[in-house]
Amino acid sequence: MRQDGKGPVFNLLLKMAAKYPKAKIYAITREKMEDCDNVFQNETGKNRRKTGAFLSTGFFTMILAMDMCDSITVFGMIDNNHCSRANRSVVPYHYYEQNRVSECRMYQVHESTRRGGHRFITEKLIYARWATRHNIQFKHPSWNL
Repeated sequence: MRQDGKGPVFNLLLKMAAKYPKAKIYAITREKMEDCDNVFQNETGKNRRKTGAFLSTGFFTMILAMDMCDSITVFGMIDNNHCSRANRSVVPYHYYEQNRVSECRMYQVHESTRRGGHRFITEKLIYARWATRHNIQFKHPSWNL
């Protein structure tokens, strides 16, 4: 984010901070993003960059939530074993797309792609571990932790 007076997002944040001085603004810095990379490596033993992966918005969101919240309730997230179950429901990855790729197919492709993928299933394993150490609950569907 540009902070030289020419960045529209930063300038808007400055205006909001001036207008609402008691509001707390949480911004992700480059250092925080690197910290997220380190968390991924510590949890998996794999360097995110070397494996060609990108962290998902869900991964960043979980880290932010753990930084900001005493308890977290996650709704609508399947666990890491969902796609291997014979009786799973088949749902599209994005409900609004014309050629709907199933959620599980998208997860499987991303999990094994060499460049540019998200490690959704790996991330869900990490979330399950975090739930045993932090106050995190998964609902609809609930997770067996």
